[in-house]
Amino acid sequence: MEDEAGSWSMELLLAESDGTTELRLVHHLASTEHLGQTGPGWEYYLDMLTAARTGGPRPDFEDYYPAQKAYFDSLA
Repeated sequence: MEDEAGSWSMELLLAESDGTTELRLVHHLASTEHLGQTGPGWEYYLDMLTAARTGGPRPDFEDYYPAQKAYFDSLA
């Protein structure tokens, strides 16, 4: 993937088990330098996907970043 922030190496994996399909998104990072910014973004986008699938309210990005930055930085 490419966007205004740069290039992203992504992997999408599909697996079927008992009639249910699981989608796994893997973001391959070149370094952990920006993990504090990247992690909260993924949390937000996955909650956006859940909201789209369930018809629930859309999350607000300000609830994710910078609130989760320190947590993701600690994982590096």
